[in-house]
Parts: sequence; structure tokens; C-alpha cells
Amino acid sequence: MNFVNKFWLCSIFILIPLWILIVFFAYRKYRKVVDTFFSSNLTSKIIFPGLFKIKKISFLTQILIFGLFLFVLSGPQWGIKPQQVKSYGVDVILAIDVSKSMLTEDVLPNRLEFVKHTCKILLNRIGANRVGVITFAGIAFYHCPITNDIASIDDFLSIIDTDIVAYPGTKIAAVLEESLRVLKESGKGIKVLILFTDGEDHQSYYASVLDEFKKNNIIVYTVGVGTKEGKPIAIRDEKGNIVDYKRDKQGNIITSRLNEELLYEIAEKTSGRYFSLNYGELAIVEQLVEEISKLKNYETKLKVYNIYVNRYHYFVYLILILMLAEIFIPKSWLLKS
Repeated sequence: MNFVNKFWLCSIFILIPLWILIVFFAYRKYRKVVDTFFSSNLTSKIIFPGLFKIKKISFLTQILIFGLFLFVLSGPQWGIKPQQVKSYGVDVILAIDVSKSMLTEDVLPNRLEFVKHTCKILLNRIGANRVGVITFAGIAFYHCPITNDIASIDDFLSIIDTDIVAYPGTKIAAVLEESLRVLKESGKGIKVLILFTDGEDHQSYYASVLDEFKKNNIIVYTVGVGTKEGKPIAIRDEKGNIVDYKRDKQGNIITSRLNEELLYEIAEKTSGRYFSLNYGELAIVEQLVEEISKLKNYETKLKVYNIYVNRYHYFVYLILILMLAEIFIPKSWLLKS
């Protein structure tokens, strides 16, 4: 047996004894008042025989009704039946670039922090959709499995930094391959990859992977992070002061720039869209939510849940019977036994 509201079930063990005490003292006071005005012989002759017996039965009935009422509030359930539930959700993978170029400060405070803030806003707006997270640099890691537990995803976003993937570089093919594998294994339904990156791909081949996205009807939305002009990648000390800039092997300062052409191509080949974070995180989130909400109209997921069956109505019927008996059964019937 299961109970929907265990608070009311526990309250039975407190309120029923309390109610019995109240009824007991009420009965004693009632009997004392009657005995004050009439002797026991007069009580049976002037009023009617078995007065106190009837009152006892009435009080006991009230206690029973009160106890059943609390039991009904606890929501008793027993027996299990399968129930099919249609879900209009979308499986979404957030793929976040954590390469060192994401520390560039052409968007404030830097590209990575800007993406994390955008993703947190998106999670609050994403509704009943399932979400997973992949981070990538030189390789891709599937950190958060696809889930409805948005709070756990939000907690993970807080700890993402450029050290979470130890392999340097940016290989977009790696994240596309890992996202494809994850989304193909996530079951039926509409699937979406949202790719947050500056697009600085280091010798990565992706064309054949995009063909697989197309075959499996997986839509890719690309979000470009940074500016075309770019900026050097600052190196800061523990106090946050800039001590140098990232340099190449020849000692030249590296300027990281947004590669929009690549991101446009990826989105176009997978029936998705390209978005630029330069429009602001709120605007991007609004557009992404709008795009995902449109997809819900095309396909549903059918899930089967085993649920407990509500049985409280049986006790409601019993309460009604006791109340009607209390009102309509002649008191003289109680004295025939």
C-alpha cells in the first residue's frame, strides 16, 4: 500500500487520541449535567431509556468518521496499473567548447563564462525537454547523460573550465562524432545538438559526420562565440591580473577570432540555424527556445509508467454511510440489543 500524503497518515496517531480525549471529557461533562438535574431513575423515565448508551455510540461514530476522514486525506493507494503517457519533449545536447581560445575576452567576462551563463538561462526556459552536456577541446567528453534533471545539469555548468578536458586544440569533428553517438542511442524522438564554439577548428574533418546527422534527422544549431576581429588570449595570475598572452611556437601573440563560415556550414547541412552570441544571451535563448518548441509539433514519445491506483473513494463511501446512519437510524434501534 502507498500513501500520497504521509503527513495526514502520521497525524492520525496524534489527532485521534486527542479527539478521543476531547470526546471523553465532553461525554463526562454531559453526563454530569444530566445527573445534576435528574436522578438515574428519572433520567430513564422522563427522557428515554438508554440515553447514555446512545450518546456513547454517537461519540464513537464521530471518532470513527474523523479517523476515516484523516485516512482519506492521506491518499491510500494499492494495486499497480500501467499508464501510457505521451511526451512532446526533445532530446538536447549542449556541446560546449572548453579550449583555451574560449578564454578570449572579446565578450565579457570571457567566451566560456558567457556561454555558461547563456546555457543556465536556456536551462530555465527549456521546459520538459531532456538535456545532456558534452565538453570538447582536442577530444570530446560526454559528461552529463541526457536527463530531465535540469538542476544537476545546472550544477555541472558551474564547474566547467578549460582544464576539464586535458587535450588541447579544437576538434569539432570529435564533438560531432560523440554527439551523434549519444543522440543515436537516446531512443526515438526529435534530437538536437546545440554547439557553442568560436569555430577555430584545428585540422578537423567533419563533412562525412554531417551526412550522418542528416540521415538520422538530428538538427544542429551552432552558436558562434566571439568576434571576427578577435583578441589575444590573456593569461592571468591567481589574483586575476594579466601577466602575458598565449603565444605560438615562434613566440608571436595568438589572436583568436570567430570562424562564422564554418558554423554556418554545419548548421546549413543539418537543417539547423546559426546564431551569434553578439546579439546577447537573452536574445539567443529566446530564438533557441522558439526553434525547439516548433519541433515538438512533429513527433511524440510514448512512455509507459506503472502507477498506484487511488482507493480513497472506498473510505469516502464508508464515511457517507456512517453519517447517514447517524442521522436517519432511529435511536430506539440501538437499544434493542
